[in-house]
Amino acid sequence: MVQNWLRITHQDDKIQLSWQRGYESPRLAPEVPFQQPFDEKNAAELRWYLEDYLKFPYGIFPDNAVKIEQKLQHWGQQLFELVFRSTEKAREFFQEATREGLDNCELGIISDNAEVLNLPWELLYSPDYQFLAPSLAGMYRSLSSQGVKAPLPAMPDDQLNILLVIARPYDEQDVGFKTIARPLLAALQPIRQRVNIKVLRPPSLKAFEAELQANKGFYHIVHFDGHGNFDSETQGVLVFEDEQGNKQAVSAREIAQYLTDCRVPIFVLNACQSGQVGEEAFSSVAGQLVKLGAKGVVAMAYSVYAKGAEHFIGRLYGELVRGECIATAVAAGRKSMSIDKMRPSPKGNLPLQDWLVPVLYQQEPYTPFVPKKTAPSFADLMAQTDNTPKSSKAVGLPDESAYGFIGRDYEILRLERAFRQNHLVLVQGMGGVGKTELAAGFARWLNDTQGRTGGMFFTSFEQGAGLSQVINQIGRALGGERFSQMMPEQQEDVVRQYLQTNPCLLIWDNFEPVNGFPTGNEPLLSGEERNKLKRFLKELRGGNSWVLITSRREEPWLDCGYSLINLRGLSSSDAAELAAKILQTVGVERKNLPAEYLELLKLLGGHPLSLRVVLPHLKMQRPVQLIEVLRQGLDTFRGQEEEGREKSLTVSLDYSFAKLSERTRQHLPFLALFSERVDADWLYQFSESPDNEYGQAYQAVFGENLQKQDWLTILNECAAAGILEYFIGDTIYKIHPALPWYLRQQLNTMASQEVINKLEKKLLMLYAHLADIYRKKLISNAELATFVLRVEEPNLLQNLRLAEQQQEWAYAQAILQALGQVYERLGRKPEFKSLQERALNQIGIHLADAKAKGEDTLNFWMYLRVNEANEELQSAKLAEARKVYQEILDELITVNDSSVNDKIAVAYHQLGMVAEKQRHFDVAVDYYHKALKIYEDAGDLYSAAKDYHQLGMVAQEQRQFDVAVDYYLKALKIFEDAGDLYSAAKDYHQLGNVTYEQRQFNVAVDYYLKALKIYEDAGDLYNAAGDYHQLGMVAEEQRQFDVAVDYYHKALKIYEDAGDLYNAAGGYHQLGRVAEEQRQFDVAVDYYLKALKIREDAGYLYSAATNYHQLGRVAEEQRQFDVAINYYQKAWEVFEQSRNWYWASATLGKWGRVLEAQENYAEALQIYIRVLAIDLKHNQDWIGYRINALARMLKQLGENQFQSIWREATGEECAGEVREVIWTARDRLETES
Repeated sequence: MVQNWLRITHQDDKIQLSWQRGYESPRLAPEVPFQQPFDEKNAAELRWYLEDYLKFPYGIFPDNAVKIEQKLQHWGQQLFELVFRSTEKAREFFQEATREGLDNCELGIISDNAEVLNLPWELLYSPDYQFLAPSLAGMYRSLSSQGVKAPLPAMPDDQLNILLVIARPYDEQDVGFKTIARPLLAALQPIRQRVNIKVLRPPSLKAFEAELQANKGFYHIVHFDGHGNFDSETQGVLVFEDEQGNKQAVSAREIAQYLTDCRVPIFVLNACQSGQVGEEAFSSVAGQLVKLGAKGVVAMAYSVYAKGAEHFIGRLYGELVRGECIATAVAAGRKSMSIDKMRPSPKGNLPLQDWLVPVLYQQEPYTPFVPKKTAPSFADLMAQTDNTPKSSKAVGLPDESAYGFIGRDYEILRLERAFRQNHLVLVQGMGGVGKTELAAGFARWLNDTQGRTGGMFFTSFEQGAGLSQVINQIGRALGGERFSQMMPEQQEDVVRQYLQTNPCLLIWDNFEPVNGFPTGNEPLLSGEERNKLKRFLKELRGGNSWVLITSRREEPWLDCGYSLINLRGLSSSDAAELAAKILQTVGVERKNLPAEYLELLKLLGGHPLSLRVVLPHLKMQRPVQLIEVLRQGLDTFRGQEEEGREKSLTVSLDYSFAKLSERTRQHLPFLALFSERVDADWLYQFSESPDNEYGQAYQAVFGENLQKQDWLTILNECAAAGILEYFIGDTIYKIHPALPWYLRQQLNTMASQEVINKLEKKLLMLYAHLADIYRKKLISNAELATFVLRVEEPNLLQNLRLAEQQQEWAYAQAILQALGQVYERLGRKPEFKSLQERALNQIGIHLADAKAKGEDTLNFWMYLRVNEANEELQSAKLAEARKVYQEILDELITVNDSSVNDKIAVAYHQLGMVAEKQRHFDVAVDYYHKALKIYEDAGDLYSAAKDYHQLGMVAQEQRQFDVAVDYYLKALKIFEDAGDLYSAAKDYHQLGNVTYEQRQFNVAVDYYLKALKIYEDAGDLYNAAGDYHQLGMVAEEQRQFDVAVDYYHKALKIYEDAGDLYNAAGGYHQLGRVAEEQRQFDVAVDYYLKALKIREDAGYLYSAATNYHQLGRVAEEQRQFDVAINYYQKAWEVFEQSRNWYWASATLGKWGRVLEAQENYAEALQIYIRVLAIDLKHNQDWIGYRINALARMLKQLGENQFQSIWREATGEECAGEVREVIWTARDRLETES
């Protein structure tokens, strides 16, 4: 805490020093004449040193900088002599201050003269104590004629609230848009949970006034990052922007009035471009703001390098968050800058004495933020380790590149302004120019600065995403499980309305393939899907959300009136920053590079990929050599520029390619046939042997065969040259999207098209073969197989398209089967479905079409149609599924060939599943046994196990639990013996279901957890969802409702993401059960109705009956008896028809109780008689309950009426043993009453 003060007061061309120790009265030294020791030449030299030197630290300029650094001491010593050596008292005061410790002393400069206040007092220099400013507890400027204003009311104490105003009215000629904001956000990251920062949009006076008026007493600080100037009356002004981005000068008086009215105590001023009047204008503005009531103004009248700003601002705001006063915070920030003086330059980091730039104006000590003194909660402590804003709503953004997001300040400014005028913006740019990086960087910027508080949602269209994927991503992120309760058409309506009314950002990235790219290529989305996207964009026009589309070309077919921004290379400063990171990676010291290095950067035009592939050669080449070669390449370029490509990129790649070793140049073009990544192990398998068809095809083009080490040598050389990047492990490398296009040009010169086509065909064969191998390994080593197939996914998809184009349906089937199994395990069923539909459209949907195209086509058609029917089976579209299975079975039987017996068995199996779903259990068992006989006759126990499993399911449905367990255990042993734990998981799951039904809950949990671990280890979230659901049911039975809901939510999210509404309905039903148990009846009804609609729409009335039953229970609880009876009647009719006597009895029993509650004992008796008849045959454990119910009716109706109704219902008297137990139970009731 500050204890002492030195003050320099200027008045009438004289200065006077005073000294105050603690609470003692100030002591005064004699006045001395003040002579200005700092002229315009000195000011110009200082400005050059602080703002321009590091932009070009070559030639004579480093020596000039050293001379100025020496002058800093000289200028500072002149000031020191004037202040502290002019009188004996002044000497005495300074000695006392040093004895007490400069770190306990603040120094104030007090004057009404702007020229005096503008002097660099921070340079005060003592030969004994060096520069004083970094050692002092604080240093500030004050106005001598201004009194202290009244104290402000209490400010918020939960977060330090900052309004950041960034004004850049001079467009591309202006300072970078995020020059201050970028280091500010970086500096605040460690304390992000305790700081609330918002950027004013637009940075206009109107918006400024509106924001402050709407939040009076909220903001602790307004941070203005822009220009200062003078008006016609030589009064300081700040330059804001109007709505169109033009400059808008605002007087300090007007700004101060808003600050005072809205109770903002602190104003921070950053100079974008000081110029000759900048620092004077800022001084004038600062003085006027203080004069009119600001408690403190921190001004930086010179441009500050980002690194320096990061040191200062981080420490400044960090100290304020801790509750320090503004003077202490500024001093701490200055000290941080003085300790770490290194700043970036083209020659690397160089020292700069810029700690003198920040200055403070204040009239009195002030602490703007006093944090709460309460102990942090556990959640608070966890949040502090996270350091991300709680309000973060950025969904789906890709990770930053290896070098991070660099620059693009002007482009972000253009985007900000474009969105002010039009809510649809298209960023068009060449391949590799950084469109995705810009879009994601823009989203992060908006997220960090409250630019789009409704959320940011990133969708890549590279593989052909559709509108449904966009809707589901947004809805799931915002609405979670509640969103899942809606039907698809409702979901789209809700998302559209949300986007229209809330400030969101949608990013649709890599959009060009949607309509076919390059022009003439087949669109990735159908015409119907493209029209949905088009319609959706038009519906968002006029709303509050922004849509940012990136593409290599314009997209006029959208017809939505977007604004176009053409993206070029990085600016020179941004390119220099990226270059610095590239050179650091390859071990090149920039300080040793000559000035021609900057000319090389200029020649590369800021193209990120060009920089990446050319700059590593500076390790062996001088910049002038690279420049000469590249210029020659550009001058002699005769190639044809393709859509979305730049010739400068081709020339850069040409140069880098030419510098590779001869062997690497010979073999690298093979990578033209790969997409996104490549694995040396797969390259080796293809190229190693001259004795197989793969190796022969390779040798025909490249002249020799390669082993694994050969490939690793080649790939590592390319990575060192910046052509490839390391991806995962020691053998997998990342390919830039522009590289295959370039290498294809090289490949086409190496052999005839016929030979290259053969090479491509053989590579397709290898991918189909390896896909089949790893699909089978999903059984024995699911983790490895899933990893490999996911890594190779881009290449598998590329080869799948090739197989379709060449109508190689056997290869297409092998690849699609492997991808399909992985997609299903990862819950990516919509993508799998899309690939299947694409293939089926090419083959033809009718059997006759497929048969006419050969056996491979027919086999693929059967695979696709079976999968389609399986989906219909899963969605309870049983008639449609049965029709397809039967059609396939009939076709296979007509073949009359034992080689298709396994396919016939599959058809029997699937028909059995349809019959099982229809609850035609005898029919199902017959089909399963037919399939089983084929497998057992062939000795194929592994395939037979699937039928044992289904026979267990049928027995379980009929509550023949011992029979079911026998079948499950038989299947389980076969799967475990085969090492197929993945299939075994299904039997663990069903054994869990059986023991759950038997209320052996601990045993059930053990089985579910076994299955769950297998699925989770395999990355199969979709099947894991079934075990989450069942664990929820166990928890519900044990009345652990929060645990149950958590499990249900996990399952529901997976089903929703997979587009599986049918299984999701089960989750809604159980959530309804939980709500009902907690007597949240309205919530329960919502869940039941949601599940009911899905099931009714799917025509699966058997599942719907459970919803009728539960809706009846809720209505009964709420004493809505007629409603309850209606639901029970519907449920009873379904259960009776499906012959599920367990649920039929339970429903009738509930129906009878409602009639009892209505005192309708005669009808209740009729119901109970029917229930007793069912239970005597099917549910003997429940007979006691039924006897008691009948006894109650006997008591209410009397013996005569009871017998009359009994005769009417059964055709005979109630007599014998039945009569005896009912009458005995009636007597017991009468005795108890």
